[in-house]
Parts: sequence; structure tokens; C-alpha cells
Amino acid sequence: MNLKDANFLTYLILPFVFLLASCMEEEKSVTLGSSVIDKGISMTSSKADQAKVEVYLITTNSVEGELLAKALNAKGKEIGRSKQMLNLGKDDAKLVSFTFDASVNLEEVSRFMLDFRNK
Repeated sequence: MNLKDANFLTYLILPFVFLLASCMEEEKSVTLGSSVIDKGISMTSSKADQAKVEVYLITTNSVEGELLAKALNAKGKEIGRSKQMLNLGKDDAKLVSFTFDASVNLEEVSRFMLDFRNK
């Protein structure tokens, strides 16, 4: 095998390696906590990509408060959080984004949960 054939094989195999690695990355779920559900909020879609979580929320009643996205590990323990103020009217909807800072070890996160801050 000459150098030209080896380079060809590298360019042929390398994309498959990256594709396989991206497929092995487990998508993290996003759930609603009881304080969110109790306020009549539902979630129609969610996306968790690295340090950013996006959720599309729909309300049945007016709601206002500080919404927390909690990063939970495999044991269900909170290991990080991000917050957003939420102010939605009756029968309203909004795409809400949360960004976690670099101190959160994203490899330990198994899922995210949305909850309102306790008063």
C-alpha cells in the first residue's frame, strides 16, 4: 500500500468514525417538575445540546416566576442549574432557552428537569 492509498483510506474512514461517535452520544431527556405541571404548563418539544437546553412551553393559565432548569446526575442529584424569568399569559406559549456554565460537568448529567424556584 502506498501513501496515496493510505490517505484515501483515511479520508474514507474518518467520516464514519465521527458519525459513529455522534450516534453514540446519548440524548438527555428534559422533564417537567411538579411545580411546573401544577401551574398548568405543558411542554411540546425539548432539545438538550451540550450546555444548552431549549423547551417550548404552553400555558393554560397566566404564570409568572423564576423557572429553573436543573441538571441531574444518574442518581437524581442536582449538579447544576440555570434560570430564566417566565411571564406568560393565559393560553400563551414561548420557546425558553437555558445555558449552563462551564462549571457543570456535562458528562455527569443524565437528564434535565424544569421547576419553579421555591418562595
